[in-house]
Parts: sequence; structure tokens; C-alpha cells
Amino acid sequence: MTASEFVTAIKAITPNECEFSMMPEGFAQIYLEELFIGNNKAHTIIKLNDAVIDLVCNYDVSRLAIMIFRFNKSDELKETERFIYFGWREAFPLAILKETGEVVEMDWADDERIMSYIAKDQQTFLDLLFALEENSLSGIISKKNKWDIEHLISVAGGVKYKENVMELFIAY
Repeated sequence: MTASEFVTAIKAITPNECEFSMMPEGFAQIYLEELFIGNNKAHTIIKLNDAVIDLVCNYDVSRLAIMIFRFNKSDELKETERFIYFGWREAFPLAILKETGEVVEMDWADDERIMSYIAKDQQTFLDLLFALEENSLSGIISKKNKWDIEHLISVAGGVKYKENVMELFIAY
């Protein structure tokens, strides 16, 4: 999924506030605020395979939260010899491993230690976030998940990413 496809897809599944009528007061506003994606004034041309970098640079995703994943502002991207840091998984930084293109979760205390492998590449990471958001919304509105664990593992890129996906699926 490209950055623009991701933005379009998230906006398409974002429910109206009235669909949260069975939830406590204020829930809908908080949930919908965390799905906000704005446009940046300037547009930066990014390579096609760099979907996450394109998303962070060309859209305001600073308030976007999908489950436990958040993005940095474009001026907060950090690049090292091995990684490009672009967001957070709870308190742990998210990065792109340059040599493979994989999205990884880093140790907050050691910026060279990979804690877990999230997705096989940037496009797949956006596919995974979209599927997780579909599951989250489905769970809230209809009380059942849209996707099973095997589908989410496949979306993430296969068995290598199973541990991370299982943790997300079970815990949230």
C-alpha cells in the first residue's frame, strides 16, 4: 500500500461519530481524533518503495494512532547508518532497517538493538496498520474481529513476523 492509498483507505473506514453511540461519552471524539491525517503544505517527492517515509513527509500523521503505533512529525525523522527512525510502538522506537527494508521495533535504551520485526517492508507495514485498524473498528462496532491471526501474519509478511502480530492480536 502506498502512502496515498493508506490515507484514502483510513479515511474511507473512519466511522461517523454516531456509530459510537453505544460507547461512553467522549469515546468517539478521542477515537476519531487519533485517526486524523492532514495534508502537509509542501509536497516532497519520495521514492515509490518508501511508503512510510512518504506518509510521514507528505501528510500530517503526528496525531495518528493505530492501536499502539504512532508516527513522528516529518522534522523528527532520524537517520543513522543502519536505520531510519519514523515512529513509536508504545515506548519503543520504530525504524526501517536499511539493508533489508524491514520495519522493526528498536530497544529504547540501545538504538542498535532490534526488539522485534514488525513487517517485511514499508508498504506491508501500512497494509498491516490498515488491517489492524479494520479489526479494531470491527471489534468496537460489531464486537468481532474482521481478520483472523493467520490473515494478519500473512499481511505482515509471513512467519518471521508472527510473534509481533500474535502479541498485537491477543493483547489488543
